[in-house]
Amino acid sequence: AGRSSMTAETDLNSTLQNIARQLGMIAGGAASTTPSPVSTPINTLNTVGTSVLGTSSVRQGLIFHNPGTTNIYVYPSLASAAPTTTAAGGSFLIFPGGTLSFSGEEFSNINCGWSAFSGTGSSQALTIVEFF
Repeated sequence: AGRSSMTAETDLNSTLQNIARQLGMIAGGAASTTPSPVSTPINTLNTVGTSVLGTSSVRQGLIFHNPGTTNIYVYPSLASAAPTTTAAGGSFLIFPGGTLSFSGEEFSNINCGWSAFSGTGSSQALTIVEFF
């Protein structure tokens, strides 16, 4: 009797988890009327931080990709002290060919503006893709 009770309890827990997951998807997965995805090409980064993406109250996901040959740093524009090449704390390093993504499933508020700079050089590239 104890064994079938554990199986029933496990089945009930699994069922409740599935219901909670589906309700979460229904509540957070409402279709947006904003065209998506939107790609923003940047080809002007240098070693001084600059705004690359504004705020958005409807953004549900975000991808940064470094198609270039120089390290790129991205950071929330709200940083209390803007990161620099000599004090990179608060930024995310994206190696050449690398990608950094923030999905709506993991991060429910991806609405701040973002800034970026290159580790060296000028006219460096960054690709940004937003999902709405």
